[in-house]
Amino acid sequence: MIPTLSFDSDSESASSTETEWEVYARLLLPRKRGYPLWLPKPHQGLPEEYRRVGVRIGDVGILNEFGGFDYLFNACLPADHPVNIGRVPPDFRHLQGVDVSGTTELAQNCRAGSHVASNPSQIHRSRIPYFPGQQRIPPVSTFCSYVCSGVSKEVGAGLSFTSSATKGSLLILPEGASQIDHQEYTKFYRFAAECARSWYTYVNGPLARGAHNGSLYLVTGCDKARAWGVASFVDAHPGSVSLDFVPEEPDDEGGPPEYSFSKCNSASSSSDADNIFQNQSGCVFLRGFKIAVKIPPFMTSSNVAAKVTYIGQLGPDDLLPQSRSTDFAIPIAMQWWLKPYLASEYDYQNPSATHNAGVFNIPVKYQACLYILF
Repeated sequence: MIPTLSFDSDSESASSTETEWEVYARLLLPRKRGYPLWLPKPHQGLPEEYRRVGVRIGDVGILNEFGGFDYLFNACLPADHPVNIGRVPPDFRHLQGVDVSGTTELAQNCRAGSHVASNPSQIHRSRIPYFPGQQRIPPVSTFCSYVCSGVSKEVGAGLSFTSSATKGSLLILPEGASQIDHQEYTKFYRFAAECARSWYTYVNGPLARGAHNGSLYLVTGCDKARAWGVASFVDAHPGSVSLDFVPEEPDDEGGPPEYSFSKCNSASSSSDADNIFQNQSGCVFLRGFKIAVKIPPFMTSSNVAAKVTYIGQLGPDDLLPQSRSTDFAIPIAMQWWLKPYLASEYDYQNPSATHNAGVFNIPVKYQACLYILF
């Protein structure tokens, strides 16, 4: 069970200066389902094998400034796996000894036609009736890797949403969603802490991503869907928000249905689906660990620590992405601490040659941090 996390009024308040995906994430995070992605679909530049499945346990990546997840590599798969070829650090080693049976999986965690709202008591759903003579979208005739039989009766001609609130976020799952989580948390904690230096060195060195310290994530669980709709609103007039989410005929005959917002008043919205692989490849919520390099507070220390924090322990201000950095987001006076790890003299082949690792503290499941001192 994910521990209780309290949010103060400031961290939970969405501002009109925030983008639609920031409002969406900030207001859905207190629902405790993980980090909500405004853009669940893997981007087209990723390997086909990755796009076929989408986010999976072991993924290391960055929450980007568009509401999506930038996949880098998978820490649980070998370097020669199709999703890792040409993407891993030079000193890469994958996490071994993880029991594949150590996962909990719910094939239909959310039923077809369900939704997740930031404020359920103020966002109201109703079904749109079929008008006379309207044709129902036929069942899918092509093969799907999960049960996909066309538009469910729970969706029918569409779903209509209204709200009396001034701010809110909404996820619509017309075909439901599945959930998977790995339970061997301590192994993931340890591994993330051991590899933190190497991963940041690679991401901000050869990859030149300008990743802010604390922007790397290791995925240990996620909710996946084939089709989805997302919406958010802020500073809306009470009662002005109205959305209609409707199914559409597929572009390819016999293919799965598509969905879109036919009406979107006083809100921002987006919808998409996997019509290529017809898989639940869209990640609507991800869970796991946030990874940071912890800089020593005293200039006389030579230790650099890794800080690994479970997403469920963090508030919106800790999780929303920060601007990309060109200086690793470390104060200039302290950058020399990271020189052995960020510069060319860092020994990728033998990173422990001059820095011995030792476990300082291994917390019990769901505690906030794990520190590995080097």
